[in-house]
Amino acid sequence: LIKVALIYKPARVTPEGAWLTDVNSVWSRAPLAQTFRTAGGERFSVVVNHFKSKSCLGASGANLDQGDGQSCYNARRVLQAQRLIAWIASTVLPAAGDPDVLIIGDLNAGMREDPLTALTAGGYVNLVYALVGPSAYSYVFDGQSGTLDYALADAGLATQASGVVEWHANADEPSVLDYNEEFKSPGQLMSLYSPDAFRSSDHDPLAIELSLDGTGGGRKVWMPLVAVR
Repeated sequence: LIKVALIYKPARVTPEGAWLTDVNSVWSRAPLAQTFRTAGGERFSVVVNHFKSKSCLGASGANLDQGDGQSCYNARRVLQAQRLIAWIASTVLPAAGDPDVLIIGDLNAGMREDPLTALTAGGYVNLVYALVGPSAYSYVFDGQSGTLDYALADAGLATQASGVVEWHANADEPSVLDYNEEFKSPGQLMSLYSPDAFRSSDHDPLAIELSLDGTGGGRKVWMPLVAVR
């Protein structure tokens, strides 16, 4: 069972109000939202997501592979993106009382695929594209690299995003070193293991620096997104 979660440092931010989730049936894994307050009193909300995967298991109708390079369940992921925009507007922002919101997570869609287009059309800025550029990648599969993991900010918070760092600790590492055990012998489990961060997931961690006074030189908060399997 895959779920989403938020881990934060109490020394840097304090939760403001209760956490929120959405129970709509469109979700494969329901999003989780929390508003935080910094020591300086600045507030912003974080919404962590994990959209439907590209696996074709059980796909039918519009969710079948349409041959457009977006694989299966693209229609479902678009519905999830649209629902996310609506839920944030109707529930998260009124509860937060502050317009600053950061969408993070594994959206299982490429940078130019329909779910990302829906989010950017809904007013959210893709910080990975804006601050890293079109060559960004967080995942490598069968020799092809691309982005599946994102940070998207509303227009106001986007002006306060002063940095994005992709840590290529996983995607560039050989898959034989990964965390899966089912294809390894007991000897390989011992010899290939290393107690460090490399190949601890199949996705790369992403960190976003927010300068929350909007000037680029004020209070900074790093929001790391780490994909954990």
